[in-house]
Parts: sequence; C-alpha cells; structure tokens
Amino acid sequence: MQRFNGVVTSSATEPMWREAFLPVPQPSDNHASNLLELDNGDLLCVWFTGSGEGNPDTNIAMSRLPSGSDQWSQPAILSDDPERSEQNPVLFQAPDGKVWLFHTSNEPHNQRTSRVAYRISEDRGFTWGPTQVLFDRTGIFLRQPLLVLSNGDWLLPAYYCTLDGHYSVVQISEDQGQTWQQYEVQDSLHSVQMSVVERSDGSLFAVFRSRLSKRIYTSISTDKGRSWTVPAKSELPNNNSSIQMTKLANGHLALVYNNSSLERDQFRWVQRKGEFRKKTLRTPLTLALSEDEGHTWPYYKNVQMADLEHKESGEIGYSYPSIISTRDGKLHIAFSYLRKAIKYVCISEEQWVKEE
Repeated sequence: MQRFNGVVTSSATEPMWREAFLPVPQPSDNHASNLLELDNGDLLCVWFTGSGEGNPDTNIAMSRLPSGSDQWSQPAILSDDPERSEQNPVLFQAPDGKVWLFHTSNEPHNQRTSRVAYRISEDRGFTWGPTQVLFDRTGIFLRQPLLVLSNGDWLLPAYYCTLDGHYSVVQISEDQGQTWQQYEVQDSLHSVQMSVVERSDGSLFAVFRSRLSKRIYTSISTDKGRSWTVPAKSELPNNNSSIQMTKLANGHLALVYNNSSLERDQFRWVQRKGEFRKKTLRTPLTLALSEDEGHTWPYYKNVQMADLEHKESGEIGYSYPSIISTRDGKLHIAFSYLRKAIKYVCISEEQWVKEE
C-alpha cells in the first residue's frame, strides 16, 4: 500500500502528466470518485470505500489537494450510517461559497431502496452540517455532478433503479436548492448516469452509460432540461460502465470513458451464482476531445491501459472516471484503479491529448 500515499509526481511513463494514488481508508473497495475545484484553488475528491460495494460499511471518503501542494490529504469519512450502504458521492460549490455533498444511501445490496442524502459545508469542506435526506422516493441514484445553467437553475442528473430496469431523470431547482422538480428523460430505459453540459446556443447536451454495453448514448434539451430527445447511439463505444464529460474554457468538450463494448467482443466470461455471462472489459480508459460541442470526437488518447496487475485482478478494471477543467486550463481526472485505490492524473489538452 506504500504507493497509495497521495504524493503527486511526474509520471514514469507519460512525461507530460502528473499523477498520484490517493490514500485509502479501506483497501478492499474504492470506487466512483468525483472531483471539484474550489474557489480558492483547492481540489477535492470524494468516493465510496468499504469492504465491498453494497456492504453496510460502505461510506463516503474525501481527500483534499490544497492549491499549490503536491500532497493529497489523508481521507476524511463523511458518512457512517451502520445500517446502509452509502455510495456515488457528488460535490458542488454553490455561488454563495457553500459546498454541497450529495450521495446515495440504500439498504445493503438493494439499490431499489436508495434515497439521496446531502450535507453542506460553510468552510470549503473542513467541517460539515448534519446529513439530511434530499430525495426520498426510493430507487433514486446519482453519479454525475450538478450543473448551474446560464439562467441560474441548478440541474442534478439522476436515475431510478426499478424491477423493470433503470431510466434517467433530472432534478431541477430554481431557488438554489430549496425546492426541486423532477423531469424524466423520455424513452431512456437502459440509458443512465447522464453527464450534461450547456452548449453555446443554450441547449443542453447529455451523454449516457448504456446498460446494454453497446455505445454511449446522447440526448439534447432545448428548454433547460424540462424535456429531452430520445437517447440515440453515438459513435463512441460503452461497456456498461460510467463515463463523464466536462466543458473547457475554450468551449471544447472532454469525455472520459472505457473504449470497449460487447459490439466489439471485448469481454471476459465471469461466473455469477453458478452461471457464466459476458462481462465487458473496463479497459482501456480513454480521453476524447470534441471541438464542435459533441458532434464529433476526432482526438483521443488512452489514460490507462491494461497491464499485468490488471491481468491478475480478473474482471475488475479502470473505471468510473471523473474529469474537470480547472481555471488554469489543466484537465484533472480521477478513476477507480482496480478498486484498490483512486488514481489521479493532471494533463494538458494541447501538450498531451493533441500531441502526435
């Protein structure tokens, strides 16, 4: 575990980037990270950690990279309900400076009992107010960050886990989180964990994880999220694992995803309850760039490839990425590294992604 020390260093294999393995409170399972840049330049990273996904000891952890520092902090535990599994955290700093933590909370190994909880910090995440329930309709899950729209609305992507399948919704607040209204994405069965950006014309562009392990799906809203086009296949593959997209200061879009799918026969056979099934590979982890607001993705490079350590891990790969663009123009990515830890990388669009 010595390498999981949070020290940011130059990569031994990619001289254009810097990287770190965040310290982990629990080595068994670390997953579903999300990044946030604060107004003072600090970076926060949250994820869930525990003995195994869905177990009641699964809690939310947070580490901090202070502005100008090369050391991620030892993680603080931000949730500890002994009766529930707390997963998929999301951070957001409101215009008034308060930091919101959203996360799911469900009975062990039963996502259909999930609700969304939240906490608020008034000192940039050093201390936190009490945990409260935000959405109590069971089965609701989160994955992607909240987006403040140009009209001031807050849009929080979500999805529901039901016996009939999973489908997407957005929660919208017109009063800075005091009240929320839910809007369903039509015909979004099997399209979940939508990641949303606002385009230059004011429309919203979303990408989705496909439960069918085929392609990344996309949808558009022209009324600030109140209605959406039916999710449609894109050119990019998906392996039934999470993706994330962000908008850069120059208007370009950056998307991190696993470049594999069942359509290309990129899978392993895995055994569940005595039966074998196909499990799409969660490798490689790839960064793509679009210069036309998501219409095409001409630039892409792999962030993490399979290696001997991945071979020994079985079906577990490099997955559930988070990506943000900070005020200095850098791209920051965090992802699950074989579920052992969260790996962090910092790269430049021009120097690494577009370099031939």
